[in-house]
Amino acid sequence: MIEGCILIVDDDGGDRKLMRRTLSVLYPSTKIIEAENGSNALKIDDSNIEVIFLDYLLPGISGLDLLSSFLRKWPKAAIFIMTGQGDEEIAKSAILSGAADYISKSSISAPALQRMIGNGLQVSKMRWRIEEHQKELQQFSDVLVHDLRAPIRAIKFLSDQILEDFESGDIEEVKREFDLMKRSVSKMSDLIERLASHINPHSAGKPEVVEISNLVEAACLAMAEDINRSNARIETKLSGLQTLCFPPDISQLIQNLIGNSIKYRSASDPVIEISACSLGKGVQVSVADNGIGVPQEYRHRIFEPFKRLQRSSDLPGTGLGLATCAKIAKRHNGDIWCDDQTENGTVIHFTLRLGSGSS
Repeated sequence: MIEGCILIVDDDGGDRKLMRRTLSVLYPSTKIIEAENGSNALKIDDSNIEVIFLDYLLPGISGLDLLSSFLRKWPKAAIFIMTGQGDEEIAKSAILSGAADYISKSSISAPALQRMIGNGLQVSKMRWRIEEHQKELQQFSDVLVHDLRAPIRAIKFLSDQILEDFESGDIEEVKREFDLMKRSVSKMSDLIERLASHINPHSAGKPEVVEISNLVEAACLAMAEDINRSNARIETKLSGLQTLCFPPDISQLIQNLIGNSIKYRSASDPVIEISACSLGKGVQVSVADNGIGVPQEYRHRIFEPFKRLQRSSDLPGTGLGLATCAKIAKRHNGDIWCDDQTENGTVIHFTLRLGSGSS
């Protein structure tokens, strides 16, 4: 099933008409867009293009030369190269360049297109997931090299100092240095745990129907020390709602949001309101606070891995908390976003629709 749009890029109007007619029969509710060349296609301002049929021979440029530009603009799209005649070399080059498949125009038929699109969408989604995973691995290696270097250096230095002070009999200094070493070890452990949580943010097991109040209670219990230390007040409006979910995941998500509300508090004691409402086949949960807030220019970027507000760079953390929240919401067929209309504090909404589709 195609959820987005289909784009046909071909300089031959007759071929485009044939493709449109065949695809319209197969996918009557799908929007079909046409372009007579690559330049016009790349000007199309539609991020929801899911399937692209690209002619191999276009005026001034080949379809293969356009593939990389199309994949940058529509990274999740399944792209199929079309030619007037079948050619194994072109087919091989198309696949190696990132196309999902290749077809000669003489072979175009409704069954062939349906089969190609079904297989191609699976291939393109797998390719996109692999590329995203590779990007994350690169980010992980960068943060490991950068953030682990300092505590490792500190531990090495403190080990030398402890040995020196122990031999000189300065036990008080040894105790102080041991305390500093424990802090460095704790920092490394916290970083590793956050990375592990982000790589695999969900637990094993099957989803369960649970009351949202139980999930919030579990999150507050885990955050009890931070809540008490910051004198935070948690208010709830949950209306007895239930949801199908992986409970440890959602408790972790709520816990991360509570933690951020406490970390980025204002001069006043934190007041955190957690509410929920029905949303079709799912639920929407909102976490609002009276903290320092998020500037408008950052509200769409804070869920990316390792993204942190410039003004919060002096606060502890790796920038993985909200990225992990986004992964958990996605696994529950949901979304997470920062409210654009909030002027004071921060409001984060997330949806859970696990019962409306596969995870």
